[in-house]
Amino acid sequence: MPGLLVGIILIASLLLVHFSLRARPLPEDRPLDVDEGLPLPEIGQASTVFSLTALFGAYFGIALLLGLPALTGVAFGTALGLFLIRYWIEAYKPNRFETFLVNVLRGDNRNVVVYALVISVVQCLYATSELLILREIAKVSFGVRPEHASLLAVGIAIIGYFYVLFGGYMAVFRTDILQFFLVAVMAVTFSLFLFGQNLPTEWVTRLFPRPGYWEIPSLIGTSKALYFYHFIIGAIMGMGLLVGSPDTWKRVFLVSRRKGKIGLRFLTLVIVGVTPCLMLMPFALTIGPIEDGEINAGIMFSKLLTNNYLFVVAVLGLVASFLSAFNGALLASVHIGLILSRKQKRRKSEMPRFHWLMVTTIVTLFLLFVAFTSSGNPYLLGNLLLGAYSLIAGVQIGTSGNISKLRGNSLLWVYILGFVGWIFYLASKGFPEVATTYQINTVPGGVMFFLISTIACQILVRGGRKNARNS
Repeated sequence: MPGLLVGIILIASLLLVHFSLRARPLPEDRPLDVDEGLPLPEIGQASTVFSLTALFGAYFGIALLLGLPALTGVAFGTALGLFLIRYWIEAYKPNRFETFLVNVLRGDNRNVVVYALVISVVQCLYATSELLILREIAKVSFGVRPEHASLLAVGIAIIGYFYVLFGGYMAVFRTDILQFFLVAVMAVTFSLFLFGQNLPTEWVTRLFPRPGYWEIPSLIGTSKALYFYHFIIGAIMGMGLLVGSPDTWKRVFLVSRRKGKIGLRFLTLVIVGVTPCLMLMPFALTIGPIEDGEINAGIMFSKLLTNNYLFVVAVLGLVASFLSAFNGALLASVHIGLILSRKQKRRKSEMPRFHWLMVTTIVTLFLLFVAFTSSGNPYLLGNLLLGAYSLIAGVQIGTSGNISKLRGNSLLWVYILGFVGWIFYLASKGFPEVATTYQINTVPGGVMFFLISTIACQILVRGGRKNARNS
């Protein structure tokens, strides 16, 4: 039954793409320069927030292990990130989103190339992470063999790839509405299921952090200070995901085009971005407590597997989340690469270049997928991405979203030292062969790297100003 419904959803998505192409085919000269006619970008925020890596990976782990203080911080950081992106976009005053991207990719040519490549590669890795977790869900939910789960995940990804290839942003935004509806149904269903249950007496304690996670020795025993610390860590994490996501930049740009200080559409975008984080608590309470250490997804989701209705709703919601995040990250990676290629060499028609970039990206993505499937830990790539997003967010905050302020060739060293440092940090914690609850303890380290990269960029910006005045 779930497999049939997933097939119906994929067919419906392809039909939406077909009608999108008939209504508005991709422009030959600038295939991704599409701002008009994109429906409900504030609702489609699902592409970034509703993802298997973030919402049902790291954020879900926070809900299970750290409870409401940290999860509230993630929600606050999500809202803060959207306001910061709006501020950066208004500072450039672009009339089109591609104009904004061109303005972002300006300054020292070496810094521009490094910045664009890092964001493009990270988006490709993010899509790979979605694919790895979808494979894990297929293994748990359908009980299929690992190789069959891989084929299923790759098959769904290929369908998503083709409707991005042929439909571009129009296809992504239209299918996001259907996918948002499925995720919303899942959230409401689990909330109603929770309220209809006789909750155990200890459910209130599960709203707060358990020992062993995000602890500071000096704050043990001081609950209020510890909760505030968790709130700050969660806030920086939530903000960092969005400020480093070109998909979110696009949506904020579209909803900010109306005149006025803060319009209703932007507030809707903020609400849609924040609500999923808070809705994770009912989901986590429905799942129930899990033991510290190795994560057994089959046991953790046992309640869903015994309730047919919850099982179907969960599978459809998770597949919808995958398609939204996978397609959004895939298209963002290609779009950044397209703008960078244009800066190097302009062409009258970019359609062939767009097709080659799409092919290169999907092949790279599948090679990464094959490489990481050799690991028994589908969330290991998520840990690597945590450091990458921390560094990107640090550069964004440290330069106020304007890398042209940096000294020439300085960004390369910020990223090299940052990435090497993050690998050594993870190595000091150990690379778990299977998914464990303790992987969530790398988040404070990611926040530390964010702060270091922010300060480093501030120093480089001030040094660049002094050199400009002396010259």
